[in-house]
Amino acid sequence: MKYTTDDIDFKNISPREFENLCYDLLIRYDYQNLIWREGGADNGRDIEASFFFNTMLRNTETKWFFECKLYNSAGVPPKELTSKIAWADAEQPDYLVFFVSSYLTNAARTWIEKIILQKLYNIVIIEGEELKNRLINYSKLVERYFSLDRYDKLLKDIKDYKVKFKIDPSYDFLREVIDHIDIIKLDNNDIGFILFSFYRQYHHFDDRNNYYGDFDETIINPILEYLELTVTNEKLKSFEKYKDDYNELGGTGIFDEMEFLDGPTDILELTKYDFQYYELHLNHNKDQKEWKIGLYLLIIFKNVAFEFFEDKETEIRIIKDFEISKISDVTLNIGGNVIEKYKKYLENFSA
Repeated sequence: MKYTTDDIDFKNISPREFENLCYDLLIRYDYQNLIWREGGADNGRDIEASFFFNTMLRNTETKWFFECKLYNSAGVPPKELTSKIAWADAEQPDYLVFFVSSYLTNAARTWIEKIILQKLYNIVIIEGEELKNRLINYSKLVERYFSLDRYDKLLKDIKDYKVKFKIDPSYDFLREVIDHIDIIKLDNNDIGFILFSFYRQYHHFDDRNNYYGDFDETIINPILEYLELTVTNEKLKSFEKYKDDYNELGGTGIFDEMEFLDGPTDILELTKYDFQYYELHLNHNKDQKEWKIGLYLLIIFKNVAFEFFEDKETEIRIIKDFEISKISDVTLNIGGNVIEKYKKYLENFSA
């Protein structure tokens, strides 16, 4: 998911959770030997850590103290800082850092500015707005501590279930999430997950019409309309290293239907699809340790086409002003006569 600073409200977490949040942020900043001093008797810091500066000539370990101040209704006054400064004077770390959820009062800021040049250690103040801007670079932290939207949570949970238990989301789930989630928050991996899940199960969803009569392929359109306005990438760069070394393990869609064009015309029964989904065996000509599974999806929507490829991350490509001849522009190796086949395929559905 993608988040902004508006999604972070420190009023929704407790002082202990704020300390835990700061601890998790430091892990992502590669601090080591972290000690979280939970409880009241913290000897002047909530968290203690080491940071190593490594150069070609020398490796240096520095000692850092961190104090976490959750203030929601007002600024942090000088009295909240003095005891921490006194402990730092006694123990002399290399850095003393204050994480502040709000801001310093004018008196506290003036006092810090006066004493900072007198100290043998560095004093760093990270106030609320700066802290928010740091946190939005780590979406999982925002989700863990601040995401209260039930549909954000639903999407996160089903993605976890897919990884852990190989459970695909149902049609009803996908419809509910697409109807209610803020699409702007979705990153490429979220969008890929939804679209791959939808088209991988397309036949299964379509068959439910025999029982419920409620399958609607246009539920996916809000995402495609969003992509039409936002995607500018015109090449699947992540697929380049596999384009001559892959095999289709299974799929459904346009290209599969086009294969029927070579069959007897009297038994020809084609379905009109505007997509192609493939599960790909990557590096299949290489040693087994190089084998991978990738997901590919082509979607034709209005006058554009989108290609999606997932190896570890999902990349999205747009083909603008899409028409019959541009079917040969897709990234897959689909043969030299694909334009003629595609034209013949579409003729079966002409009014």
